[in-house]
Amino acid sequence: MASWNVNGWAKPVGTITIAFSFLSCFSSNDVLAKEAVAINEHPTPSADLYTWLEAKGATVNIVVGPVNEGGLRGTVATKDIASGDLICQIPHSVTVDVGDHSLPGAELAVQLFRRQLTDPKWNASFEPYWKSLPAMGTLHSKEIWENPKHRELLQNDYLARYAEVNTNWTRDVFAGNASLDPGRMFPALLAEKLPGADKVTFEDFKHAASLMATYTFVFPNKEGTYMRVLLPLFDLINHKGTGANTYVGKDAATGSYHLIATKDIKKGEEVTHCYNWDNERNDYSLIHYFFIQKLDPPRLCAIDLPSGSLDGGFTEPDDRYLPHEKGAIQELIAELEARLSGFPTTEEEDEEILAKEGGKLDWISHRVIDFRRERKTSLRLAIERLKEREKIAYSLLSSTTKASAGKEEL
Repeated sequence: MASWNVNGWAKPVGTITIAFSFLSCFSSNDVLAKEAVAINEHPTPSADLYTWLEAKGATVNIVVGPVNEGGLRGTVATKDIASGDLICQIPHSVTVDVGDHSLPGAELAVQLFRRQLTDPKWNASFEPYWKSLPAMGTLHSKEIWENPKHRELLQNDYLARYAEVNTNWTRDVFAGNASLDPGRMFPALLAEKLPGADKVTFEDFKHAASLMATYTFVFPNKEGTYMRVLLPLFDLINHKGTGANTYVGKDAATGSYHLIATKDIKKGEEVTHCYNWDNERNDYSLIHYFFIQKLDPPRLCAIDLPSGSLDGGFTEPDDRYLPHEKGAIQELIAELEARLSGFPTTEEEDEEILAKEGGKLDWISHRVIDFRRERKTSLRLAIERLKEREKIAYSLLSSTTKASAGKEEL
């Protein structure tokens, strides 16, 4: 998610308008999406967000703005911060426990809509935060990967099916066709006759589902249940694996959340944290959060690891998956070479598409083509590195054989 946004907004609010202040923000153009490349970027939040947080007792020492020459948005420190010091703290009153962390984004969206529709006053109180979230059309994830042409651009059946299944789940929850607790499907809100529920379109719903899946953190509540939690401002911090300079924690006594520096941070320096190590693999980060990273050297995608998948669990971004025995190395080289040669386009052809047609592509297609080009680059470099290791393994094998023969002669 590499990485991941208004003008003041005020109007008379009736019951439905209050209930849908969150919904209304979806169509605003004044937000920042969690993007790793400066495509489809948007202006930073207005001062309303910071004013609201500070009025609620928050401590804020970061501001959202551009963090590189390409215009990528992120958060930067507003003062020098020493390692171990507090960067930000937000009270529990400005956070939202959406639902059990194991629920997909679609069911979490139902639960959030239910709270907004049943408590318009609470919903209106969060207006500065709702306005800081991405606008409809600026967010992408597995929950809303509906266009088959975008899935086809992945050039991988497994990734395409994974995205399609999750997208269909979102539609089924909205339509009431999913096989789960009926109370977690959208028609339940209509059955409960909640004012305004009939105004929620599928476009509104799938965007909310994507937000719940990509803009929430996981923390235990007072009962010890791990919940998906919305943390204003914290959700605008960019992901970084190795080199991240903060961690997010929770005060068990007060329920407040804090951002602590793990390194010295200079004023104006970008503030980053690690979502999880799985995001160091570009297929995982693309499918789940729709960002990719340009690491040096690049890492193989999860699906290109010997036992990798999109289910996560690859943890530390190291090279322990690489075998050191000559036969195993040769087998892995052959497997990766077959994979690389099996793509319908080459790395060079993808680069040419981006160079010649990049300005004509929609931002989703651009990101996907960039992803598959980066995947091919990673495969090529991994093959080159394996071939170097093959030489070393052969040398070690020869030395071991000679040593064994010498012992036998003795």
